[in-house]
This record gives sequence, C-alpha cells and structure tokens, in this order.
Amino acid sequence: MNINEDETLSPFLRGKINIIQKKKGYRFNLDSVLLANFFYPKKKKGKIIDLGTGSGIILLLISLKYKDLDFSALEYQNSLFDIAKRNFLLNKLNVNLVKGNVKDIKNLFPSQSFDYVITNPPYYKTTGKKPKNQEILIAKTEEIASIEDFIKASFYLLKDNGSFFMINQANRLSETIFLLKKYKLEPKRYRFVYPSLEDKASHFLIEAVKNAKESCEIEKPLIIYKDKQKKIYTPEVESYLES
Repeated sequence: MNINEDETLSPFLRGKINIIQKKKGYRFNLDSVLLANFFYPKKKKGKIIDLGTGSGIILLLISLKYKDLDFSALEYQNSLFDIAKRNFLLNKLNVNLVKGNVKDIKNLFPSQSFDYVITNPPYYKTTGKKPKNQEILIAKTEEIASIEDFIKASFYLLKDNGSFFMINQANRLSETIFLLKKYKLEPKRYRFVYPSLEDKASHFLIEAVKNAKESCEIEKPLIIYKDKQKKIYTPEVESYLES
C-alpha cells in the first residue's frame, strides 16, 4: 500500500484497523468514534451509506461489529476520496465509494435505496474566520454543503422506516430537529455528549426514522472525561478506543 510523504499510517483499536491520514489536512477525531458506536441497525443485513466519509473511519468501525451490512460511501474531496479508497483496500472492506456532492445525490444513487444513512457533517457555518487549509475548510464548514443538504439527501436515499444517524454540535440542535421534521425524518433517539460532569453538553447524537410517528427516547448522558485536566477518559469512552 502506497503511503505518501505527507501522510501517516497508524494502527487503531490495537491494530484492528489501520488508517491513512494527512499529516496536516483533515484527520478524524473522537466524534467519528462516538457516532460509530451510537449506530445500531434494526437488522443484521441492510444497506448503509456514509455521507462525507472522509478517511472512511466510520464505516471501518461499524464493520467490526456489523460485517453483514452492504457498505457505500460518498466523498466530495479528491484527496479524501483517494485516502478513503486506500483505507478500505488496506482494511479489506468492500465499499461502493462514490465521488460527489450531496447536493447532486439524485444523479449519484437511486432513491429509497438504503436502510441506513450515517453522517458526521460539517459543523460550522461559513461566517467568521475560515481555516486556511482547503481540505479542512470543506470538511469542517458548510463551504460546499449545509446540514440541510445532508438531511435532504438522506431523505432521498432512505427507504420508508429507514434510519438516519448524525452527530453535531449542541448549539445546532433546534435547527437540526426543525430540518429533520421538514424532510419527514422523525427524531427517535437522542444522546447528549458532555466533556465532563461539570460541563454543558458540547454535542448531540441523534437517530431519526423516515416517515415514522412522533415519539422519542433520550439516552443517558455520554461523558467523555473522568478527569478532564489529565485527559483521562471515562470507562465507556475508553472501551470505544480499546475494544
């Protein structure tokens, strides 16, 4: 497997996964790990797509638990598309990887063709100071596509009663709920993420179901650090990183 000079190759989960990433470009963080562990399929078999797959880490993590799923991924950026392709090959995961923008989803995939859509979309609006690195700019801001674009695409892709999974910043919760309901994706399961017991929620994880009736459950809080100053994770988060 070719590794370029501006890239790293690192083992993850005690070598269960090996991941290629840019040294100075976009790199996955804990959010992707939390989202992969929040994902829960209703059936062992089914089709899942990751919108904005980046390095491919979310599908790689999910595949460790749910090997019988049919995997697809969409990535807009050439550099990340190439990295995801190599990561899937390196880890021997068969993925239908497509290059494109979620705004063009109707030209890329048939409607109602997936049981599950998962996404860790860009968190930040395009206002304010922008990252100088183009790869990070597109991955972390709505420069190319907004949360609404991701949600609209998800409605198009999902079968009836199919599930949508996402992580986002807590300050975008009300906007997210509004958009999900606008596109007939009913929020069914929430989990709020807290850096520590003393902090306010920083992120939320959400599962929504296409054309479902209203009703939801809020799971117990997900606490990241047992000791924030010393960067000691809680046993739950530690289990995500060690299992």
